[in-house]
Amino acid sequence: MAADINLIDANNESLWHSRFGDSAQVADDALKSLKKAEKAQYQKGIACSKLNIAAASFLQSKNDIALKYLTEAFPWFENNKQEKGYVRALLLKGNIFESFGDYEKTLNLWHEAYKASVEISDTESEGESCNQLGLIYSRLCNFPKSLEYFNKGLKIREEIGDENAAASSLNRIGMVLRQMKKYDESLEYYFRSLEIRRKNNQGPAIPWTLLGIASTYEDMQKFPESLGYYEQGMSGGDKRCNMQCLLGAGRVYSQTGDAAQAEKRLEQSLLMAQELNSMALISEAHAALAAHYELFKKPDKALLSFKQYLKAKEVFQSNEVQSKISNIEVAHAIEKSEQEKEIFRLRHVELKSAYDIIEEKNKDITASINYASRIQRAMLPKPDEISSLPENSFILYLPRDIVSGDFYWFSEAKEKLIIVAGDCTGHGVPGSLMSMLGISFLEEIVNNKEITVSGQILNELRKEVQHALHQKGEREEAKDGMDIALCVIDNNQKTIQYSGAYNNLYLIRNGELLEYQADRMPIGIFDFSDKGFTSLDIPYLSGDIIYMFSDGFADQFGGPNRKKFKYPHLKEVLLKNHQLLMLAQRDELEKEFKSWKGDNSQTDDVLVVGLKL
Repeated sequence: MAADINLIDANNESLWHSRFGDSAQVADDALKSLKKAEKAQYQKGIACSKLNIAAASFLQSKNDIALKYLTEAFPWFENNKQEKGYVRALLLKGNIFESFGDYEKTLNLWHEAYKASVEISDTESEGESCNQLGLIYSRLCNFPKSLEYFNKGLKIREEIGDENAAASSLNRIGMVLRQMKKYDESLEYYFRSLEIRRKNNQGPAIPWTLLGIASTYEDMQKFPESLGYYEQGMSGGDKRCNMQCLLGAGRVYSQTGDAAQAEKRLEQSLLMAQELNSMALISEAHAALAAHYELFKKPDKALLSFKQYLKAKEVFQSNEVQSKISNIEVAHAIEKSEQEKEIFRLRHVELKSAYDIIEEKNKDITASINYASRIQRAMLPKPDEISSLPENSFILYLPRDIVSGDFYWFSEAKEKLIIVAGDCTGHGVPGSLMSMLGISFLEEIVNNKEITVSGQILNELRKEVQHALHQKGEREEAKDGMDIALCVIDNNQKTIQYSGAYNNLYLIRNGELLEYQADRMPIGIFDFSDKGFTSLDIPYLSGDIIYMFSDGFADQFGGPNRKKFKYPHLKEVLLKNHQLLMLAQRDELEKEFKSWKGDNSQTDDVLVVGLKL
């Protein structure tokens, strides 16, 4: 009996380390191991076998199977946290949530995995936890934090001699450096990864490294080098990697003037994207074809491809959001069922049917599921990330719907604090999508391009928004965009540099409220979009308070006559409470807003940011 148990343990450990190879075969072998463990009534063997099935299924994009087996295995690991499988289960669970786009849940799981791996001295899992934390921070555009974890994971993997895992870390560091436009450093890491993967015959992994190298050379406009690596990456990897190499090669051929080869590669990439049934990749391929036809003066074909791109993108965005929401609902439902010991209900039942059954008994689950809000809130910065900001500031943030078109953002760069209050076109889901674009663009402009002049930041932001929305000033196109107040605060010089797009700035000094006017133009397409935003330099005194806001507070209907609150009334409230502590000011503003609104519905998203200097 003991010999059988030892054999099951050894087999499960071997399968775990083989999961990145032939994952379909690993899943089959793990199922055989599960049957042996069940026959022996060996609970650890049963849990580890199910974990291996879940991991192999996830690598095949079979999330429904992965969730089923992980959910069944997880209770045993939670009761045996000293086992390596507990950390592995946390990491895999994080992988699944990351694939759904639930970054907040993912971040919590991977931090828990990192802590648990350190507690049980599992250096292999510690390295993997660092690698995964680096990935999630790169998804959130926090590149310095991402590199910190990737480098920590690389060091661990090199110390324990795990070359294949080290190659993965090197590849991801190269990816982040490429996103930061540090191309030479990026290539150095990619080539180190490639050397290891070729030496160790990591066939399925090599094309992904070749794709990274090719993409870096393409960004550098070194087209011959880029093309060579795209061509190498077209074989040996999975279909998704091959498709992206074909697409990249097509773009390069187009840029270098070889129309025939460009069209051949781009058409091949489109066909492969259609075989993969990925609307995201299909839209990307149509966009590349449209750009190619436009470059080679074929307006009819360019227009047709562009229309197909828009159609695919619309379907992709709609389907992706609905799919992710559905997956998050299922995942949360499964977690609820774990707590209520109803896991047996999930066996031999499709996940959709399982969710319907659980929903009947746990209707409150649906009220707590807030996919879009979680993603948006994960992207919003936290005041405690910057020293002295929590006690000297407040943020009143009241979305009208589950998600918001208003957003706030701040960062430190070149010993300056940049703080933004933004109000995007619309509210709800459309506004939130625009707000997340705004946050991503600001991260790029300030933290990567290192632009800290307020007017220049808004100029660059307007270019990015116009480019992302394909705004060209045509009569029929939507005038989507955002209104913004932006301040660059230099505590060494004791100055505020302010720029605004419709949103004014209030400053209270010695009991007097001063108002600084924004430019009367939005972030987006505008009749005078070639006109730059004004940068206004304002000296400040210690104790001054600045307020930035959207129009939601002033536009709220309510009061005894159901009228708008309006800006003069808002100024009165700010002056009345400005001597209170910052958090107390926020509480008073929220009380005033709710009292004014009364039983009326909220008109718009509400955002007020206060900062004491």
